Formats: sequence, C-alpha cells, structure tokens
Amino acid sequence: MSCGRPHETPCTEVIAAMGAYVDGEVGAEEFRLIAIHITECPPCEREEQAYRRVQALVVRAVRRPVAPEALRAKVRADLVAGQAGDPATSE
Repeated sequence: MSCGRPHETPCTEVIAAMGAYVDGEVGAEEFRLIAIHITECPPCEREEQAYRRVQALVVRAVRRPVAPEALRAKVRADLVAGQAGDPATSE
C-alpha cells in the first residue's frame, strides 16, 4: 500500500507498527513519525481508521454486561444464605 509519494517513514513500516501505534505502545519519536505519515498518506490514514473500528468492535464484544445493582445484591444475598445453610460449605 502506498499513495505513491515518498515519506520519511515508509508505508510498510507504518502498517507494521499500526497496532502498537493505535494502542499507544510506541515511543514518542516513533509516534510522531507515524502521526505525520498518516496525515500525509490517505491509504495509511484509512488503515488507521479501519484498525480503530475493529479495535472498538472487539472491545464492545468482550465487555462484560453489568447487572443492575439490585440483582447483584440479591445474588450475593442468595449465595451467602446458601453457604450458611449448606453443611458442605461450612468449616
């Protein structure tokens, strides 16, 4: 992938580091070089946007649903009551 223009950082290096870049796992200088490249190179900018969309979908897919507090309290109470009355769980 390339837009056909020369860049200080080649497209191949930007694409290879895209995951680390988006996750904030690159050093300040590498971050700066990739950010500059992305502003100058529409194909790499589209790759960054696609990576961020996929990342957001993954985060949404693995996020645990949060039960309402009333339900959580009831389950906790039921568990405590069950353990107190069950000789197998008593010590």
